[in-house]
Amino acid sequence: MLDLVLTFLRYFFLFLLYAFLFAVVRQMFRGLRGNPVMATSAGGGISSSEKKSFPSLREASIPKPGARLVVIASPDPRLEKGMTFYLRERITLGRGENNDLVIADPFSSQEHAVIFSRDDQYWVQDLGSLNGTYLNEVRLERPTVLADGDRLRIGGVTFQFVRWAYEVESSQ
Repeated sequence: MLDLVLTFLRYFFLFLLYAFLFAVVRQMFRGLRGNPVMATSAGGGISSSEKKSFPSLREASIPKPGARLVVIASPDPRLEKGMTFYLRERITLGRGENNDLVIADPFSSQEHAVIFSRDDQYWVQDLGSLNGTYLNEVRLERPTVLADGDRLRIGGVTFQFVRWAYEVESSQ
């Protein structure tokens, strides 16, 4: 009788061990899919499963000195104050997951705004959003050149555009 009880306990503990390992692996994959680690810059590529909830640039470039957006204020916990996003030739911003920079704010549109580079300058353009894009608290009506220190607000999220003076001088 004692042998039967010991055998049962061995199999029971083996079952618990496998159940625990299964739960750990399941949580790891769930965490990778739903809660990716936040980056302070636009480094490395992001998989398609992470694009849904990851606010950084989708096809990120290697971080380098130059033009970037820095989060100043945000109600979204995924866009923490101080997070930096380096700019490329063209960056789309909005709530939709197809954007380069996803802003999960109820007051942002699916395709809210675009920042693009032309003639060694960065321009911002509202894409017909309902609530508007604000540059230094003035609603954008047409494409506008960004200057170092400008504040860009989309919904409740405020970014500061940063571009070093030496970069502007060296590109001329």
